[in-house]
Formats: sequence, C-alpha cells, structure tokens
Amino acid sequence: MAPSPARVVRDADRRMLAGVAAALAQVALGATLVVTGVAVFFITTPSVESPSAGILASAAIAVGLVMVFGPWWWRLTHDLGIERQERIRTQERAEVAAHIHDSVLQTLALIQRNATDARKVSTLARSQERALRNWLYGAPEVNPGDSLAASLERVRDEIEYLHDVAVEAVEVGDCPVDDRLIALVLSSREALANAARHSGAPTVSAYLEVEPHQVTVYVRDRGTGFDLEKVPRHRRGIADSIVGRMDRHGGKATVHSEPGSGTEVELVMPR
Repeated sequence: MAPSPARVVRDADRRMLAGVAAALAQVALGATLVVTGVAVFFITTPSVESPSAGILASAAIAVGLVMVFGPWWWRLTHDLGIERQERIRTQERAEVAAHIHDSVLQTLALIQRNATDARKVSTLARSQERALRNWLYGAPEVNPGDSLAASLERVRDEIEYLHDVAVEAVEVGDCPVDDRLIALVLSSREALANAARHSGAPTVSAYLEVEPHQVTVYVRDRGTGFDLEKVPRHRRGIADSIVGRMDRHGGKATVHSEPGSGTEVELVMPR
C-alpha cells in the first residue's frame, strides 16, 4: 500500500532536518579544527628543528577550512552546473521553435494560401519533407565556409519562388559563413518572408554590407507597416526567429515599422 501524503511529507521533513544537522555538525567540527590548529601553531611556536607541531597545526587548519567551506563550494559548483545545463536546454528549445516556425509553419501557411493549386501544394509538401529530413539527420541549412553573398542569393531565390514577390538584393563585400553568420542568414530569410507575406508590397529589398568588424543586413519594404506593440503574443516570428535568434548568437536585430510607412529590419552580427 502506498504511504499517505502526510507520511511522505513527514519523511521529507525528517530527511531535510537530518541533512541540515549533518551540515551544521560538519561546519562546527571544521571550525573547531581551524581554531585548534591556530592555537597549537601559536602555542608551540614550531621551529626548524621541531617542525612536527607546525605541520600538524597546518594540517588541522587545512582540514578544518575544507570542512567549513567545502559544502558551500560544492553547492555553488553544483548550482552553476545546473544553471548552465538549463541555459543550454533553453537555447536548444528556442532554436527548435525558431526552425519549426521558419519551415513547418511557414509552409503550412503557404499550402493554405494555395489550397486550390494542387501542383504547388504538392511541390511545397515535397520541399518541406526534404527540408525536415535534412534537419532531423543533421544536414545544415547553410554550410559553414560557404559564401555569405551566395547564401543570401539562395534565400532571395527561395523567397521569390515561394511568395511570388520580387526581391532586390545588393551585396557590398563578401566573406565565408560561420555559425554566427548562419544565424544572420536565417534571420534575414525570416525577415524577407515576413515582408513578402504581410507587407502587401510587390517588391522587397535586402542590402548586405560586410565590414572588417561586423556584417549588417537591411531588409526593407514599402508596404502597409505595423505597430510592434499590437503584434499578438502568439505570433513569435519576429521575437523568436529574428530578434531571439540574433541575440542567442551575439548579434542584434532592430525592427522599425509604422502603419502605412513600411518596415525596415536591421540585423547586425559582429565578426
């Protein structure tokens, strides 16, 4: 028969009190050793000819300090390890959520929009299936070492094909892609997709500038614009796939938009 909830609580309380008592006893014993070691050291005043008393006193002080501060140090190290693991898990969950938004949710929205075009729906479904398989088996969306300008040109072609919106791209400079710049490329793709889907503008633009210390991408449209404060909380494209992704990789995303005045997304990634 399972123990009652009250008994479980009492047992947990007893274990907690026993642990606290053991920790206090260890600290008290350690403090006693430190005090005893210091007293012996000063009373015996060890000399070079008779160092044994000094060695014993030093050993007592060292053991006492370990007993006093050891539990605190272990707890601090343990808590830091747990915090680091939780931070890693949070970042991984955020990356998965951003990827699902960028790929699956975007494709489902396109399928819904083109529900009467069986050929395009089939093409979108096959494309998404390939993308999901590659992602699940570890194939990168952008290969490290690729040209940044070429990666953005592939993004431009993808957006034009999927959304039937012209993308005017200008590249000033180029460099190989690393992990940070992969995040920049993916954030740029999401910004272009948002502009193509929601702005109502027939054309959107992307401007890439590569400098020695940073890389900047501007995504602009002259569409309807929007009020950032009025974006529904469940719409996480800007927060997760643009701003959050850039923050997680050490960059910064700034969104400027007003109703009727279009939208500009500025993405800055240090090199």
